[in-house]
Amino acid sequence: MIAAASVTPTAAEYTDTSHARTDSIVAHAANAVPEAAPGLSTTSHLTRTGIGLSTTGTVYWWGGLDQDGGLLIASPRELLAGPLVPFRSVAEVSQVSAGRFGFNALASDGTVWGWGAEHAHDGTETVGVLAEAARTNCGVGAFLAIPCPRQVRIGTAWNGSGALLTNILSISSTAAAGAGIREDGTIWHWGASSDGGSSGAGAAQLGGLPDPSVAGKPVYLKGAASTFFTILENGDVYYWGGAEGTSSLPPGTANAASTATYLAELAPWMKGNVEPGDPYIVAVDGGQNMGAALLSDGQVLSWSRTSADRTGRGAPLTPALTGLSGITSMQFSSTGVALLDSNGTLWGYGAPGDAGELSTLPSVVDTDVVQFISSGAFYAWQKRDGTFWGRGDNVNAALGPMPSLSPGTNRQISIPRTDWALEMLTR
Repeated sequence: MIAAASVTPTAAEYTDTSHARTDSIVAHAANAVPEAAPGLSTTSHLTRTGIGLSTTGTVYWWGGLDQDGGLLIASPRELLAGPLVPFRSVAEVSQVSAGRFGFNALASDGTVWGWGAEHAHDGTETVGVLAEAARTNCGVGAFLAIPCPRQVRIGTAWNGSGALLTNILSISSTAAAGAGIREDGTIWHWGASSDGGSSGAGAAQLGGLPDPSVAGKPVYLKGAASTFFTILENGDVYYWGGAEGTSSLPPGTANAASTATYLAELAPWMKGNVEPGDPYIVAVDGGQNMGAALLSDGQVLSWSRTSADRTGRGAPLTPALTGLSGITSMQFSSTGVALLDSNGTLWGYGAPGDAGELSTLPSVVDTDVVQFISSGAFYAWQKRDGTFWGRGDNVNAALGPMPSLSPGTNRQISIPRTDWALEMLTR
């Protein structure tokens, strides 16, 4: 069984009283261990697959696994009525994240595992190497072709001579790369450099961050569409990645590939630059050509690189307040964002053509919500009564066995006492 990690914070720990979701907020101390984050994954760029983590450390995913998860023996159409697939790990899992074609799991011992359809993205292979037969025997029953998870190593593929990547406290993913905060305050990354990865085999240390003894260690990590964001203990925000066309950066901000860069456009709202008592940035996320920052008082800044109808408020394209308040967490899909407030109301807005047909201005998606996931092409959430609901693209049953419903229709996706029950992911 996995129990929530108990970590004693340092004296310089980042203080955050508003951002209720702590899946990416990490306290650092000697002998720190990863914080368990059961429930729906809070970082997923999958378009046809749902993913979550049970309280016992088991990863579950469902939907069109041939493209998103590497299930190479069955088409997504054959899985429209298929069951959830339990992931048989060789270690207890504390956190799970997903890119477009690969998964990463953070084990309770601080090691990172990867599997999926493109192993260069999950950190276990070199760019261009796909799933091999030797790794397709870790499924269950009819799903035996699921690629086996392998541990991420430093500088080499999973079967190379590089040291294992260890002492990781938190992980996140962009569409084609992954990253993790290490106990010593360094960040390690892997996958495509255009999406914030290292581009080589295995993991590499991220360059560009200031000395942790000066600015403090990273305490927040989030993979947006193709851009990673991190917040240091002093409140400074850094980014890397950002492929043009999918970047989540504010307009005029240059993409940074594999080097962490200070996000100057958000400097006026960073903790060290505001007056005492004024709100400051506690989270940053984004979709394709759109992004937002959550402030400590629950307000939301938004921006877009290309169009005012991606800001949730209209012009200007540069960072400005949306008018939302009381927000405690947010997650972007590729073309929209879901935001949860302190009353359990789930809000959302999206670009024209958003997969979940969210309005271009913030509107209520549902009420009495306790957790949610914004994936590549759909949104899903759990209500206080324990039921799970969703909306968006359901071509491959990521939202349950009702593909004919309109993408903009909220639908119940957890059906008790059937193969579609999601009780193991309840918070």
